[in-house]
Amino acid sequence: MESQEHVDANATEAKSRRASTRRRPTAKTPADNGKRSLNLRIDEDSYRRLSVHALMRNATISSLVEGYAQSLKEFSIHRNAARSEQGE
Repeated sequence: MESQEHVDANATEAKSRRASTRRRPTAKTPADNGKRSLNLRIDEDSYRRLSVHALMRNATISSLVEGYAQSLKEFSIHRNAARSEQGE
């Protein structure tokens, strides 16, 4: 019987102690490096071609796609045009 009383006494002590609260991890902001994430769906053959070219150039698929995007010159973005119109 004494062992049962000992267990009950410990149970009340554990309940009376306040459990330390854990801080929830805060959301980390992505590094401000001027890059954005892109989810791109392509067919198997295109993915294979990108993978092979990335491997042969010792690069990543992301860097290849970024380079290809930089080569698109048909349409361009003039960032200062909107500012100059507002100032006039």
